[in-house]
Amino acid sequence: MTAHFRDLLVAEWMKWWSLRSTTWTLLLSALTILTVNCWSAYNDLTNFERFSADARADFTRYAMSDAFTPSSCLALMLAIGALGAGVVVGEYSTGLIRTTFVAVPSRAAVIAAKLLVLLAVTTGYGLIVGVGSFLATQTILDGKGAGLELSDPGVPEQVLATVLLAPLTALVAMAFGILVRHSIGTLTAFVLAFMLLPLALGEDLYATALLSHATPYRAWLRIADIQFGDQPYPWTPAGGWTVYAVWAAVSIALAVTVVRRRDH
Repeated sequence: MTAHFRDLLVAEWMKWWSLRSTTWTLLLSALTILTVNCWSAYNDLTNFERFSADARADFTRYAMSDAFTPSSCLALMLAIGALGAGVVVGEYSTGLIRTTFVAVPSRAAVIAAKLLVLLAVTTGYGLIVGVGSFLATQTILDGKGAGLELSDPGVPEQVLATVLLAPLTALVAMAFGILVRHSIGTLTAFVLAFMLLPLALGEDLYATALLSHATPYRAWLRIADIQFGDQPYPWTPAGGWTVYAVWAAVSIALAVTVVRRRDH
């Protein structure tokens, strides 16, 4: 790593933490997510005797659902999406991006620095909320002997899917920010395409099921294995990981390509 690129990383790191809203967003969203998941686990704990004998005997899917609920997943996507978009939208709105590119003509290097810092922060965030929620909720469920361990079969993959959802969301939001370049427009497009679309698409028809399976939210549900009931068009966890990889690769490619070719 050259000294010049290290300077870019330091500059981006300082930009990231220069706004108090960044720290507050990360802190409050993490506390909200932890509270939602713990509340879900507590409800299952208090209602444990009302579950069927089969459900009590094999509580794995319910325990994983409590470890990171769909509601907390959407909260993570919204919070990290706003921060990921803000990495570039703020500079576009103030015109700082032009100054940055004048000072550093290598646009690819600037975007690479932004991406690395973004990935570092959001991956750390994902580890805290993903692993923290799992440990807290399973400790609660251990009150009925229904908690899981990180070493249990399938659990590491499921927790990893939650951890990686944070940097993936940030990458996609940043790509939206570079494409749209306006705060309201970026957040609107991101929420519609990344969050609301997978909720609106049903599983009854092959076409809509195929589209919904191509979204990160549905991919997370599949890898986490918390979709209850039979699915008309089942798919594999490997398909979910593929969706993760494709969205990440396309987001990075768009960010680099658009910045290099568009007049800012």
